[in-house]
Amino acid sequence: MPCVRTYASDATPESFKSKAASASPVPRWSQTPPEMKAGVQLDFAKHAHNKIWSVNNDPKKLDEVYDRLLGPNGSRLLPEELKWLAVTHKSFDQGRRGFNDRLALVGRMALIMETTKQIVAKDAIPGAKVTDEFNRQPFSHPQLDSIDNLAVEGPRDIVGKEKLYDLAIEVGLIDVVRWKPRLVRKLKTSGVEVVLNSAILAILGAITLQHGSVVAAQVIRERILGKVRA
Repeated sequence: MPCVRTYASDATPESFKSKAASASPVPRWSQTPPEMKAGVQLDFAKHAHNKIWSVNNDPKKLDEVYDRLLGPNGSRLLPEELKWLAVTHKSFDQGRRGFNDRLALVGRMALIMETTKQIVAKDAIPGAKVTDEFNRQPFSHPQLDSIDNLAVEGPRDIVGKEKLYDLAIEVGLIDVVRWKPRLVRKLKTSGVEVVLNSAILAILGAITLQHGSVVAAQVIRERILGKVRA
C-alpha cells in the first residue's frame, strides 16, 4: 500500500480569497508596505533641513520624462510598477518599496555591449594598432582591423558618467527620480550624478527584460547614443 502523507493547513481556497479581497488595491510604488513599517522611527539627521525632502508622485509627470527620454509614447514601453521601480534609488524609503540596482546592472551591460559594437563597426582608427614589443606579426584581416579601435576608444569615452548625467538633466529625470540625498542643499556632494546614471541604466535594463535585447539595442542606439553624440 503506497504511503500517503497528509498536511494540516488552514490555507483553504476560501482563506486565499479572503486574503486577496482584503489586500490593498493601492500599487506598491505609492506607499510603504504595511508589513515593512517599523514600530520606531530612527532619525539620525544632524540638521532639521536635511530631514525634509519630497519626491514626485504624479504619474503624468513621470510619463512626460519617459516620453522625452525614449521618444513619443515611450512611457508605454513599460508597465506602471516597473516605470516607478526604474527611477527609485535604494536611499528612498530605506528601499522598502524596491529599488533599481539590479535593473541598472542589466542596463549597464546592454549599454556597454551596444556601444562596443558601434566602436568596432567604424573604420579603423589610424594609430590604434599597438606595435608588439617583440616584433611579432599577429594575424591581420581587414574585417578585424577595427577591433583595435578599442585600444584608443572605449564605452566610457562615449557614454561616460558625465554624459549620461547631462542627458538625465536634459530630459528632466532629476525631477522624477526618487531618492533621499544626505545633504538636501548639496546634491552634488550627495551623489546626484550616480543616482541619475543609475536611473537611466535601470530604464534600459527594464526595457531589456520587458522587450528583449533587440528592442533595447534600438532604444540605446537611437535615444542614448544618438543624443550623447549629437
